Amino acid sequence: MKSVIYYFTGTGNTLAIARALAAELGDTKLIPLRRAISPLGISTDADVVGIAFPVYYLDMPKIVRQFVQQIRFSKPTFVFGIATCGERPGGALFRLGESLEAKGNALSAGYVLVMPENYIGPVDLMQDADRMAEKYAQATSRIPAIAASIRDRKISAPEGENSALMKFGGAIARTLMTSVYRVPHRFHATEKCNRCGTCGNICPTRNITVTEDAVVTWGSSCTQCYACIHWCPQEAIEMGGRTSGKRRYHHPDVSIKDMRDQRGE
Repeated sequence: MKSVIYYFTGTGNTLAIARALAAELGDTKLIPLRRAISPLGISTDADVVGIAFPVYYLDMPKIVRQFVQQIRFSKPTFVFGIATCGERPGGALFRLGESLEAKGNALSAGYVLVMPENYIGPVDLMQDADRMAEKYAQATSRIPAIAASIRDRKISAPEGENSALMKFGGAIARTLMTSVYRVPHRFHATEKCNRCGTCGNICPTRNITVTEDAVVTWGSSCTQCYACIHWCPQEAIEMGGRTSGKRRYHHPDVSIKDMRDQRGE
């Protein structure tokens, strides 16, 4: 069985899960979906394809939706989704299924794994610091059973909630944060910035520019992964005035090199 898992990650939670699942499955290639996206489209001949991503606003990140619109399967394929979230997955995996169906494909199964929260602002949801070990353990404990279902190509409904509240509530929240509060426009670097360039090197959409005089600017293609604010070694990046003094988070088994590899050259 030839299998591949395409993944997108902001603070490393999804990559950690994708790695563990790939190891359990065996003969599975991990590919950053950011690097797979191409003007020519994406084609795969794998027997089994996984699409792994974090849940944003109870939905898929925009960059994942772009990937799904491009991918083509050269033969009947077992396609599964992996959604990581802090607490509620909403209808993210159902939206993945809808996106695949719009292309004439189908989502064979979808699994939710709860991981430590990384949504730092403008509403701080990172109140689970004392539960991180518990969340890691619970998520990891599910990997063998998920791998067994995938090996058996067991068709199952996506995990999550597909109610109208989850579908439209997430869309409303995204609009409020993106268009009203304008999250992507509130990122800025403080005087703690030492021009290391980490934020620019790991930004998956190449949305950050760091100049020699320590001016850090954000463009118009932010996918709201929060990698820049969580991975900055100096904690020099803030979002407006709402994140100052708040803890940062990234998965302990994922490195800055992993994040650079995801982005590519």
